[in-house]
Amino acid sequence: MSALRRGFGGGGVIQCTLPGKLRQGAEPVLHLAKSDDAYWMQRALEQAMAAIGRSHPNPTVGCVIVKEGRLIASGATEVYGGRHAERVAIESVADRSQLRGATLYATLEPCSHTGRQPPCADLVASCGFARCIAAVGDPNPLVAGRGLRRLRETGLEVQTGVLGPEAMAWHLPFLFWQIAGRALIAAKWAQTLDGQLAYDDGRSQWISGEESRAYTHWLRQKYDAILVGVGTVLADQPALTVRSCVEPHHRQPIRLVFDPGARLLSCPEETWQGVLERTFSSQTPTLLMVRESAVAAARREPLPARRLERIEHLVSLPDELSPSECLRAALADPSLSARAGRPIHSVMVEGGPRLISTLAEEGMIDMTHIFTAPILGGGTRFRLQFPAPYGVGVRLHPMAHARLGEDLLVEYLHPSTQKLLEQLDGGRPVREPVAVSEAA
Repeated sequence: MSALRRGFGGGGVIQCTLPGKLRQGAEPVLHLAKSDDAYWMQRALEQAMAAIGRSHPNPTVGCVIVKEGRLIASGATEVYGGRHAERVAIESVADRSQLRGATLYATLEPCSHTGRQPPCADLVASCGFARCIAAVGDPNPLVAGRGLRRLRETGLEVQTGVLGPEAMAWHLPFLFWQIAGRALIAAKWAQTLDGQLAYDDGRSQWISGEESRAYTHWLRQKYDAILVGVGTVLADQPALTVRSCVEPHHRQPIRLVFDPGARLLSCPEETWQGVLERTFSSQTPTLLMVRESAVAAARREPLPARRLERIEHLVSLPDELSPSECLRAALADPSLSARAGRPIHSVMVEGGPRLISTLAEEGMIDMTHIFTAPILGGGTRFRLQFPAPYGVGVRLHPMAHARLGEDLLVEYLHPSTQKLLEQLDGGRPVREPVAVSEAA
């Protein structure tokens, strides 16, 4: 997967994620002519962005239909079980004869199987389109190129790879789940120029600027769950909700609090009340992850026992596993999604340096969103600290970089993630010859 074009990131078109005047602080995308397929694929991606988080666990796909340089229809995937993006766009056209000779752009290969909806590939093939351009192929074994093959067999010109890397970045949680068979884990942190994630007095609010915080809130909609350590909860009492990015806000992420020693259950009362009000608010479920022995000990003490009764979603962690092994096992356990009330196919880690370092040391971070502020913090306490493999560390693959106000955003892929994505159809533009169907 090559680096993204300017102005794009893991959250899509970065400028489109920010509200109002904050957009002026984001790096814009390059201007494209309407004659460029990439212009219309960007419009399809923006359709998907407007529906962010709505269709989970289905991928949020965007689609536009263009004829003679004019947009005639658009659509995005509806809520789970509803229509896919291509069907939404096609069915919005009252006079189907307008579709003959048009071009359909979709951020993901049209499906070829019957699920809760009929196959999109069959519908697209029946409309008389001249071209179908899918940014990236669908690795779902039920599709896996069959949708594009079905279209070629009917004589359509089919192309992949237009804004392929940008679409891969947008669909990364879905693509990763299909290929790797587990949840994608992304780490997000803000840091000073000299690598501090917080100042030596423990303050981390706010290292990054408004634009960076708004983009972070947008990413919270994209990921299914947010993971933080108990240290972050005790220090900041974070809400971990979607607030300051552009609307609409279709969903809030599940909140996962990693507290193996049950420190939260014995913290000062003022802190506890703040945590209940913000981190455990009723806006979205919060799952507290605690070792079995710590749960048993808490139940023997009056104050921790009373507080434990206030925890609606408790996840017991095995005592015999290391912290990283506990997290790995918990995230792979299907019961975690059941407790959360929806599938967890992606997690964004917003913890402090200790939690992120633990995950990085075990190779559990698949990608990163790093915000660097133009600040020299001068401290030494709150940095990432873990042994470098072979003394040289792990070289990450740069995926995207952009200016956000005064901050610099850089998004990286772990080498193993980059290798997984190399097998996808859409990493580079590929124009396939038009096949002549037997019926012709």
